[in-house]
Amino acid sequence: MIARCFAVALTLVAVFGVSSSEAREIVDMAGRRIDVPDKITRVYSASYPLTVLLYVLAPDLLVAVNVPPNGRQLKFLPPVIGKLPASGGRPMRGPAANPEEVMALKPDLIVAWLEPMHDRGVTDRNFGRTGLRIAYIQLDSITDYPPALKFLGELLDRRERATELADYISKAIARVEKAVASAPDDKKVRYYYAEGPDGLATECSNSFHVEAMRLAGGYNIDQCRQSNHIGMERISLEQVMVGQPNLIIALTPGFRQKAKDSARWRNVEAVARDRIATVPRMPFNWLDRPPGFMRALGAQWLAHLFYPELYPVDMTAETKKFYKLFFHVDLSDADVERIMR
Repeated sequence: MIARCFAVALTLVAVFGVSSSEAREIVDMAGRRIDVPDKITRVYSASYPLTVLLYVLAPDLLVAVNVPPNGRQLKFLPPVIGKLPASGGRPMRGPAANPEEVMALKPDLIVAWLEPMHDRGVTDRNFGRTGLRIAYIQLDSITDYPPALKFLGELLDRRERATELADYISKAIARVEKAVASAPDDKKVRYYYAEGPDGLATECSNSFHVEAMRLAGGYNIDQCRQSNHIGMERISLEQVMVGQPNLIIALTPGFRQKAKDSARWRNVEAVARDRIATVPRMPFNWLDRPPGFMRALGAQWLAHLFYPELYPVDMTAETKKFYKLFFHVDLSDADVERIMR
C-alpha cells in the first residue's frame, strides 16, 4: 500500500509539475498519457461510484449525473446536483449513457472507473467515438480512495478539499485495521450479508462488495470467489443455516422483520437472537451499491458492531463528523438515529 501511494505521488509530481497555459499532458491512473485542458471546468463521469465521489469533491464541475438522486438524497447534496440532467448508468449495468448525448454536454473530459471485473475496453468502445479524452481512476478498493482523491484534486484543481477527504479516509482505515487486528481468527464474528427482498442473494468472501466487512474483521460464511461484477449471488436458506452466522447484515429495509416473522429463517441463530443489522443508506449506502467513500464510515460502524470492545467508537459523534466533512451537513442526534434506524 505504501509503495503504491508512493508510486502515485511520484506520478502526480511528474505529471502535474509542468504547467501550460492551454493544455497539459497527464498520466491517468491506468498509466495512459492524455492531453487535457489546463483548467478543467466541465466533467462527465462515466461511473456511478466516481460520480458520487465528485458530488463531494467538485459538484460544480459535473455536467450530468448517472442516476437522478431522490428527494431524500438531495437534502444532503449541493443544490447544483438536483439541476443536472441524468445521462444513464455505466456500461454493462442499467441504461448506458448515450455517447452523442454526452458529446452534447460538452465536457472537457470524461472520467471513468477502472472497474475490476472487466477491462477498460468497454468504456473505450462506448465513448471512444466521441473524441473526448477519458481519464481512468483506480477505485477498486477503499484504500484506493486517498490516492484517487489526490489525483483528482490535482486534475481538477481541488487540492485542499481532496486532501481533507483523503486524510479522513486514510485515518479511518488505519484506526479500524489497528483495532480489529487483535481479534483471534477463531473468534471472528461470522456474518451473513443478506441482499434482495428474500435475503437469499449475497456476496462471496472475496467480493469488492463486502470489502467493508473484511476491513472490519468479519468472517463471511459464504466462502467463495466473486463471479461477476454485479454480485448478488444466489444462496439457499439451507446454506445460510449451515453457515450459522452470528450476525446478519441486511441490505434491504424490511428484511429484518420479514426474517423474524418467518418460521424457516428463525432456524438461523442470528435471526433467533435478533442479531440483524440493516445497513444505513442515506444519502448513500454505507457499505455497498455503490461501493464508495461511505465505506470509510460504514467500516467503523461494522467494526463497532462486530467488536464493540475493540472499537468502542461513539458512532453518533463520528457520524456527525463524517456528514459535516463530506456533505457540509450538521446532524442532530435525532437525525443520526433516523439514518441508522
